[in-house]
Amino acid sequence: MSQPQYTLQMKKGLSRGAVTSIYLLGIFMGAIDHGIVGPALSSILEAFGVNAQWGVWSFTIYTLLFAVSIPVLGKLSDRFGRKQTFQFGIALFALGSIIAAFATSFPMFLLGRAVQAVGTGGIFPITGAQIAMSYPPEQRGKMMGLIGMVFGLGTILGPILGGVMLERLAWQWIFLINVPISILILFGTTAIRQEQQQIRKPIDVLGILVLAGAILSLMLGITLKNGYFLAALLVWIPLLVIVERKSIDPVMNLQYFTRSRTLVLLASSSISGFVMASATNMIPFFSETVLGMSKGEAGMSVAPLAAASVAASLAGGFLVDKVGAKRVLLLGFGITLAAGAVLASDISSLAVFYPLIAAMGFGIGIVIGAPLNVLMLQAVDPKETGAAVGYISLFRSMGSTLGPTMAGLFLALYPNGFAVLFLTSSIVSAVSVVLLLLFLRGKVQTQRG
Repeated sequence: MSQPQYTLQMKKGLSRGAVTSIYLLGIFMGAIDHGIVGPALSSILEAFGVNAQWGVWSFTIYTLLFAVSIPVLGKLSDRFGRKQTFQFGIALFALGSIIAAFATSFPMFLLGRAVQAVGTGGIFPITGAQIAMSYPPEQRGKMMGLIGMVFGLGTILGPILGGVMLERLAWQWIFLINVPISILILFGTTAIRQEQQQIRKPIDVLGILVLAGAILSLMLGITLKNGYFLAALLVWIPLLVIVERKSIDPVMNLQYFTRSRTLVLLASSSISGFVMASATNMIPFFSETVLGMSKGEAGMSVAPLAAASVAASLAGGFLVDKVGAKRVLLLGFGITLAAGAVLASDISSLAVFYPLIAAMGFGIGIVIGAPLNVLMLQAVDPKETGAAVGYISLFRSMGSTLGPTMAGLFLALYPNGFAVLFLTSSIVSAVSVVLLLLFLRGKVQTQRG
């Protein structure tokens, strides 16, 4: 099998840096959208006359369909091309933004959010796969670290931009702003010329449907705390295994779950999502209820974590190229392990709290950044780049959904629920460290198909 090509084949002089910037702009737009809706939620609910219980579905439906679309579009990118799938995702995201902005009812608004979510599934993992395969292995860490940095900046700026826009404009503009940006990205992608080995086999339609059912059952079960949806997995999972074993080109490669290396990486991705979501969602509440901060101060208390996470994503990418992805990933989980353990003790001093939060953010920035993606790409066939990066994103998303749910459960069951939550983050980080040390010994050998 020939070695994969790491350069884009361009006929119109578009540099590799310019191509990378176009893909990163898609990440930035999607990241801003994650946070920009929050400040506008009360205005949206008032406009449609619905209560907060229904309003939460503007986020829930986005999370659900984003999770479903990730593995499907990741797989299709290996078949039809990463560029084409990325363009499809950007176009869907713009369409969903238009539907949401001009919605005449709340169900129509939710439809727009759903279309946006599917589009985002064609932006995030595809960008990671595209950048990874555009650069040689010795530069991958640095370049993929940029994804985490750009996503972090977008996430931080989203609520700020949303608040500024709402002071001057109607809420519809937080969606309409996506349209010109999407057009700019689509125009830029027309100049990209690339060669990619594509798969010419029948599309696994049945596998896609069964996989979607399994993911929806899991995510709804976690989000709604509904045991019936979780019990449905006992039907979906065996059915998925049967269907995928018979498929010529399965949407889910079952070998990811039978090979210890890939299974450990997927588990670590879920843990990274759990740790990230637990910290970012609960620290403001912790600051208000335990440290006695005002609501405004509590909202800003997560700023050191966010800033450190952005810096760590970039630094972690550089370190991957210098000392290796496994060592950097172990460092990240080691930091979240230590920070979680200390936070689980009785923290009452702000002089201790803020450095700890920054340390937690630095560890999170590393574990959700370049190392996991780089290790996964080392462990799979180059023809499965899109699908592999997609599954890393999917499992992180599932962990992110589980984090706040478990946090709420701990707070309801234990008088010191925050301590239990932070201790749990520390324990799962330790589990990931042990798994990585046991099953990722030596250099990861690329699988050849």
